[in-house]
Amino acid sequence: MVSTSRVVEGEKGGVEGRRLVGLLKKLISFPVLWAVTLMAVAGYQARVHMADPDTWWHAKVGQLILATGHFPTHDIYSFTVRGNPWIAYEWLGEVIIGLVAKWWGVSGLLGLLCVLAALIMLLLYIYGAVTTGNVMGSVAAAAVLLPLTAVFFSVRPQLLGYAYLGLLLILMELYRQGREKVLWAIPPLFLIWVNTHGSFFLGLGIFGVFWLCGLFEFDWNGVEARRWSPRQSRNLLLTILASTLLLPLTPYGTKLAAYPVEMAVLQPLNVQSIQEWQPVSLGTAWGVAFLVLLLSLFLVQLLLRPRFRLFDLVFLLTTIVASAVHIRFIIILIFAFFPWLVRLIARWFSPYDARKDKYALNAVLIVLIVLGFGFLFPSRKKIDAGLAKYYPPEAFAYLKSHRVPGPMLNYYGWGGYLIWTFGTTHGSSLPVFIDGRADIYEYGGVLADYMDLVELRPDTPEVFAKYNFRSAFLPSDNPLSTYLKAVPGWSLAYQGKYADIFVFHGSYPTPKKMGS
Repeated sequence: MVSTSRVVEGEKGGVEGRRLVGLLKKLISFPVLWAVTLMAVAGYQARVHMADPDTWWHAKVGQLILATGHFPTHDIYSFTVRGNPWIAYEWLGEVIIGLVAKWWGVSGLLGLLCVLAALIMLLLYIYGAVTTGNVMGSVAAAAVLLPLTAVFFSVRPQLLGYAYLGLLLILMELYRQGREKVLWAIPPLFLIWVNTHGSFFLGLGIFGVFWLCGLFEFDWNGVEARRWSPRQSRNLLLTILASTLLLPLTPYGTKLAAYPVEMAVLQPLNVQSIQEWQPVSLGTAWGVAFLVLLLSLFLVQLLLRPRFRLFDLVFLLTTIVASAVHIRFIIILIFAFFPWLVRLIARWFSPYDARKDKYALNAVLIVLIVLGFGFLFPSRKKIDAGLAKYYPPEAFAYLKSHRVPGPMLNYYGWGGYLIWTFGTTHGSSLPVFIDGRADIYEYGGVLADYMDLVELRPDTPEVFAKYNFRSAFLPSDNPLSTYLKAVPGWSLAYQGKYADIFVFHGSYPTPKKMGS
């Protein structure tokens, strides 16, 4: 006779075996195949976005924190605001970037960019699938929006912030569907988020609107709202409270939580001058993409009359306004626009049917895609060649091998790479005039002076004298470069295809003479 215990053990083994087979099938299912394909394409497209000028100082600050074990409280990389108060508002993201750069160099940074780009598209895909229940429509919608989304791919902490936003939206949708335990993940998410990037402020606002929209119940003209139960509303409020209470848990206390407000209120020149904070212009690619989104929304609403949930409508309309005012918010608009687009495209796709899936074929294709991506990943030589178009290696080599007198005027877009090249744990062997940390330069008045120089305003000679520039490092096609070629006392020490290095041999007039 077979013992009862052996029968039970056999049944348990059979159940575990079936679970394992079921899990394996999910991992090589058709939706996963498309997800892997989408991620691979996103990573491949991201490889051309390695030249962001802020990447380099973010990496250097992260390495500074790793090397010293301390969080910066003042500037050590410039000669213009050296010693002025400054904190690493995105320290956790910078540590991640710095760690990757330390271990794997520039190739690692590109790999990190590909991973984060793939993660953004995966979260977008999951958000659409969870919201609508149609994985094929979600894949197709993600593919449609990938070219626009890819514009925002860069090795900066903000890309992590976008990933956190995608995760938050997925958790919110799961909660709406009855998965109440997911709320436990939201306060820790905000704790990580506030230490990574200031977009946590938007996330908290979106989460608050999600709760607020559940205080109403109606169905009017294609817009519907469903009221939370008292328990659901209470749990959401407690989660919002817990998330808010965790925000001061940073190396700088409440300063990180206050930074988004500080930037909006105290940095008007930063917001006015930096491209990503500019309003949408219809004469640019950004403007065309924005206009296409609005027109498609209007036409489909007119012809098909799709229904909206109140939260989705408020989220969409708010991000449309925000994107019109600041280009940077278009990535948030993509998340708000995505469920609507999935529902539209899903009309042309049948729901996924696991019974028709070809698991063996899927597995082969997934392996081929992964291997193909690895094969196409550029070598260090190709990466350096791509960066050379933005950061001329011969010019930077000249600065390394020649004693160029300072203070040196540098192009804004090269400031971060100068910090990356010459920065140390104690400062920089070639302090910069300005770099991508626009906040500290605005507070110090340097950003305003730089804008005067860039626009060649009448006070340009006074600005040169104010900082006593003895050299300048500028793009060859920059108006300032043309200007210096015509100013007595300035001579070319280096001239390349993309960069010019000037040295000043004259003397500046005293302030009294300048005003006479």
